[in-house]
Amino acid sequence: MSEHSQQKELLDLVLKAQAGDEAAFEKLYNECYEPILRFISFRVPSQDDAEDLSQQVFIRFYNNLQNWKDQGYSPMAYVFTVARSVVADYWRANKNRKVENSEDILPLLVDSNRRPDEIAQSNESTKEIVMAIQRLPDNYQEVIALRLIQGLTNPEIAKIINKSEVATRKLYSRGIQKLQKELNEKIYE
Repeated sequence: MSEHSQQKELLDLVLKAQAGDEAAFEKLYNECYEPILRFISFRVPSQDDAEDLSQQVFIRFYNNLQNWKDQGYSPMAYVFTVARSVVADYWRANKNRKVENSEDILPLLVDSNRRPDEIAQSNESTKEIVMAIQRLPDNYQEVIALRLIQGLTNPEIAKIINKSEVATRKLYSRGIQKLQKELNEKIYE
């Protein structure tokens, strides 16, 4: 299925769900759950937290469904915006909590067609990449996750993070540069 037809299908599902079609919302949930779980898993310390927060995303989305309006972006961009807000709320409530185990987010850097809990542990270089990403400022982590892991376009990411496309491209470029620097520094330690 092409990206355009997938976006149209998601839009149709949202419109049906707004009209009260519970089966349409369930299908929308099934289509969006894994990408949202992967995004959140990349941002929080445990898979249990990621699953709980993913559920919160869809509860918020469902509760605000009547307020959603088509603005020319994929409905997935809106769901990622909700996910971003849920993760921010989580970290505000858990200020002192740190990510200590990169094993929880390793699955996100490999096959995105499988569920995170189904993916085997990755190799040592992937662990280094994950740890380097974790050392980046949050805004870089977020843009890199949305672009590389979720495969979103710059306009979709810009909508989610509420910045212009130019600013989004700059953030991504700077994030990749910082990531390369982090990885190079680790190699020469």
